[in-house]
Amino acid sequence: MLNGHDLDLVLLYIYLPLTRKVLENDLGKVKNAGFKFEEPYLSLIEKTINKISMDILDLKKEMRKTDITVYDQGKVTEKCNYLVVCRGYREEINLFTHLMKVKVQSYLNQYLLKTQAP
Repeated sequence: MLNGHDLDLVLLYIYLPLTRKVLENDLGKVKNAGFKFEEPYLSLIEKTINKISMDILDLKKEMRKTDITVYDQGKVTEKCNYLVVCRGYREEINLFTHLMKVKVQSYLNQYLLKTQAP
């Protein structure tokens, strides 16, 4: 069964790649937007993507160490379904897409604020 720490790892494993994907899409839009000074925006987004990528790498190491695997089972109506195998136990997690968007936005805000800090 998933304890609190294991569940936190699983949720990070789900949300961090989604957050990175949003930033990668936004990076392309900023490049094509034609801003007069696009470099500060590009730099901020690229640094944030790199930070998230490093955190994902660390997260994957931690998940291997704790023997947790997450399988994306796809989307059904308004829910994304995941199968979590944790030390031999199986558990399904169903997340509502509209709540996932709120959570991704929260992570996005956290990372952008961290990246801006001197």
